[in-house]
Amino acid sequence: MSIIVAIANPKGGVGKSLTTMMLADGLALTYGARILVIDADPQAGVTKALLGIAAEHELQRRQIGLGTILQSFQKGESIRLAGHRVAAGDLVELRSRQPGLIDIIPSNHELLGALPDFEHATRKKRRKDRLDVLLSNALRAELHHIESNYDVVLIDCPAGPGALGLTGMRLAQHIVMPTSLETNAYSTLTDFLKFILADDLDLASQVRVHPLITQYHATNTTQREMLHHIKQGLYELNAIPRPVPYATALQNAAAHPGPGAFRSAREKYGNALPDLVAMTKAVAERISSNHRG
Repeated sequence: MSIIVAIANPKGGVGKSLTTMMLADGLALTYGARILVIDADPQAGVTKALLGIAAEHELQRRQIGLGTILQSFQKGESIRLAGHRVAAGDLVELRSRQPGLIDIIPSNHELLGALPDFEHATRKKRRKDRLDVLLSNALRAELHHIESNYDVVLIDCPAGPGALGLTGMRLAQHIVMPTSLETNAYSTLTDFLKFILADDLDLASQVRVHPLITQYHATNTTQREMLHHIKQGLYELNAIPRPVPYATALQNAAAHPGPGAFRSAREKYGNALPDLVAMTKAVAERISSNHRG
């Protein structure tokens, strides 16, 4: 059975999609893992990073991805998740898909306009039940049919407490939570752990949360001090001690070269490749040591 990991944080702009791409690449490269990425974010950041902008529009035309899945769910039809998987990634090392591979269930940014109507129509039809509960139950049943093909399922969740983000967290056994080293970012995490996971979803005892420091500036004295405190176990958030640096190379890595184009891991990540490997190992070790089957 695969391990299901949600990449989630109610705060936007903390690097969730970039982290999802890095973990997918890193796990497939470093461990030869079979990865399924579910892009649950209507902004489609990880879809663009792993497939490219042109592919996003083509898949929408073919009615493959999150938009069609939600339409089927709204109509009470079968979701058939298996039919929405697309081979993803631009790493030449994974071109043969042996041993590691990356598939994605893509999203589309045009959902940003359609999502409110979907939520309104679905809630109107099924007033008694929470939308995130209904949707997570439907997706869980479909994942059961295909998860044996994968070692890890990564769900890129949108910011905020909307239904899609809550659905992703309900499906997960682990939540990797990218966060910047800012006071308000950490207070957001504290609120998230209490109000969303504990009080709202009642998942605090069922899911493991692993804060991951992103956009780290080693030259920033305040950030260095906060990271030192985190490594000492302060703030009571049990963050993964290996931070993801702010690097131009990582921003460039998220720019997909286009359909049919491949590049080596060194070409894609440049001087940030050691950071990719180190972050992947830190996350993998944390999850494997805390995983509940």
